[in-house]
Amino acid sequence: MRTQTTPLLLIAFLLSAMLYAVTSAHSPEDPPTTGTKAEWIRLFNGRTLDGWTGDPRYWSVEDGAIVGRCGTPELPCVTTYLHHDTPYDNFELTFEIKLEGDGANSGMQYRSTALGKDKGDGFDLRGYQADFDGKHTYSGILYETYGRGIAVQRGESMRFNPDGTKVPLAPRADDVKLKKTIATGANKDGWNRYRIVANGPKLEHWINGQRTVLVEDNAKQAAAKGIFALQIHGGPPMVVKARKIQLKRLDPKSQP
Repeated sequence: MRTQTTPLLLIAFLLSAMLYAVTSAHSPEDPPTTGTKAEWIRLFNGRTLDGWTGDPRYWSVEDGAIVGRCGTPELPCVTTYLHHDTPYDNFELTFEIKLEGDGANSGMQYRSTALGKDKGDGFDLRGYQADFDGKHTYSGILYETYGRGIAVQRGESMRFNPDGTKVPLAPRADDVKLKKTIATGANKDGWNRYRIVANGPKLEHWINGQRTVLVEDNAKQAAAKGIFALQIHGGPPMVVKARKIQLKRLDPKSQP
């Protein structure tokens, strides 16, 4: 018997297909972010640097992205930061990042404290950094600026005890596979998805759908609250771009 497809059935089929495409876009390694649209706070409006502070010679807005540019005789690449003005404690931060230039190096500081005008170029900070570099030598590590340096390597799951000693929470993941996943995970225009979760002492970094570090920081110097800052690292000429920077507050009591 020949059946007739009604417009209503066709619409239902199309909606089901679209829902499947959306839900299948998240790999098992990349759990989807949660929360309603109203719970997410945009830290960058895509048009101006309102709410951000840094050396205006280096930082600007172009095509909906924050851009840090250096590498001319008049403007050499020194380590400098663009600070977000508002401190946060427990959060999930997501953004996209793209680097240009051989040797380009950047990262996002979080739970950080500005050190004042007399330190470095006046925009130095102390605190955690989620690292990102063009060659992915350090991408995804936990670095502590003016602290423990490289605190946790990519692929490590680590607990810091109050006395500063480290205890592995799990065997280290295969760094070769992690690096390949990161390097091949950018979109066709070179943008990488970065996700930082800081909830109580628990810290996580994710790049392009893959968790790169898991940390439980119970050390005495562990930072509980602070500001965000985007970095230009000293070195060869480079361009640092970041966009779609948004945050959701978390409740540490809700941790599993």
